[in-house]
Amino acid sequence: MDSGPFSGPLPTPSAGASHGLAAGATPPSREDLLLDAAEAVIVRDGIASLTLDAVAAQAGVSKGGLLHHFPNKDRLVQALVVRTASAIREHYEQAWRETPEGPGRMARALLEANLRDMNEWCVSCRRGSAAAFAALAHNPALIEPMRATYGELYRRVAQDDGLPPGVGDAVVAAIDGLWLYWVLGLVPVDQNMIVRVRNALGHILALSQPDKRPAKRKSNATRKTPAPPRAALRRK
Repeated sequence: MDSGPFSGPLPTPSAGASHGLAAGATPPSREDLLLDAAEAVIVRDGIASLTLDAVAAQAGVSKGGLLHHFPNKDRLVQALVVRTASAIREHYEQAWRETPEGPGRMARALLEANLRDMNEWCVSCRRGSAAAFAALAHNPALIEPMRATYGELYRRVAQDDGLPPGVGDAVVAAIDGLWLYWVLGLVPVDQNMIVRVRNALGHILALSQPDKRPAKRKSNATRKTPAPPRAALRRK
């Protein structure tokens, strides 16, 4: 059977597998369990296999039970996208709150949130990919919540982060490039690659801090003309 569009070293999730509960934690809602089942179908069998019947079978419920929560496929995919967009926003907000203040705070938070552990990163990639591809394949208008979340994130890291022009763009492009490598199977992605990219981006960010930037050379218009040597003045 085709392993689906996700090439990373990640097992197919079972419904509810993404909700590891700590003691006393609130169990996931029925809607969340159904959305977990939808993700599992996409990861295992591909976007074309995302049907209401397949999701109901994966979740172990009747189709009528699924339709009680999601009356049609549009509503199912929409809920999957909204949940993923909210999780992405909270993930980055939490990383930003835990990152020291200063220029490049959001970019530094991205490195910590995305390029730390391969397994954690794969889970994040899987969720975002499942929701995005489902929306694009079924009804592209449904991807709007993710587009809005990502647009806000891009603005914060590429425009409002106090970095020289292009540095924030480079951080976002590198992280997204790794995501494309992994999700499309273009290039093998492992922990060593994650570390190499993180170290390189961290070095770039360190050099971009105000106290590390090279001093600007004076323009010709403001540069003073050196005085002629005294020997030359005596000969005149």
